[in-house]
Amino acid sequence: MKDHTPLPHEHTLLSCKLGSTAEEQERRMESDDEEASEVHVSPGVPSVFQFKVEGFRLFTYTSFWLMCVFAFIVSMTTVKNYLGPCPLQEGDEPTYGMHCSDLQRTFGFNNICVYWDYSPARELTAMVYPIFEYSMVAYIIVNYLQIKNDFENQRIGTKIYKPASILLWVKLLFVAWFRMIFVVSVTQEPISIFGTEIPAVVGHTLGFFGMQFALILIAFEDIVYIFYKEIPMWPMSVKTTKNMSVLYLVLLIIVTALKISWASSIFVSGIPWFVDPWPHILDRVWLVLAAVMPFLFAIHGVKNEPPMVITVLNEE
Repeated sequence: MKDHTPLPHEHTLLSCKLGSTAEEQERRMESDDEEASEVHVSPGVPSVFQFKVEGFRLFTYTSFWLMCVFAFIVSMTTVKNYLGPCPLQEGDEPTYGMHCSDLQRTFGFNNICVYWDYSPARELTAMVYPIFEYSMVAYIIVNYLQIKNDFENQRIGTKIYKPASILLWVKLLFVAWFRMIFVVSVTQEPISIFGTEIPAVVGHTLGFFGMQFALILIAFEDIVYIFYKEIPMWPMSVKTTKNMSVLYLVLLIIVTALKISWASSIFVSGIPWFVDPWPHILDRVWLVLAAVMPFLFAIHGVKNEPPMVITVLNEE
């Protein structure tokens, strides 16, 4: 077999093919580098969350009342028939029931807290309570973010924004302290602290005081929001809405102050500074102002206010 010696033109053709292949590979590598560079520097897809701020408040108060219904059912089925016995009225035969509670003995009437004061209602309600607590915390935070955004867009001044930044942490602390109603049982022994003893019912009630202060602060910020947003509610004009909002806040502050000062007078001296039936009436009025009226504000906000949009993007 004869050896094949490539002709000069064949060398040229082979060389061209090899050169073309090398150039194509180089171009492909450059193209891949450019694509990789583009992928690296291109921004990711943000996660967008859109919701109504007042929707958080609506969920918060709904969860509170559902917690109360749950505690009521548990207490009526597991506590009521075993609490006591004691007479319903002086001179009556001792019977079992919620009238034998420590609240009844201390204050002369039961408030809504009685339904989670005793085992097993206390422990079971404590398991449901975080739904209310965390939704309240979430509402406080997103409400603050709403105020912060208005400040950064020059819709409000520092006179509103700076107090709101401070009150944010005060409200969160007071709401967190409300859990003390489950930590301190009204039936336990007095609490020894710094060489003195605090009755269990006092430690139990102090957590509730914190929540009452927090609700006043929340109402105050809501009314400030109504004033600077010029928001009319329901069929009322802006002016009427402002007047009614101020009236609501004043009533809430007065009723809360009377309620706390009355309970404190019992803790300090053992003698209330005003007597029945006013304490019981004030307790019910406060419940309407603090836990029912906010439903109206929340429903109006959900229907009429624009949604808040939060965008989350992880930087490379």
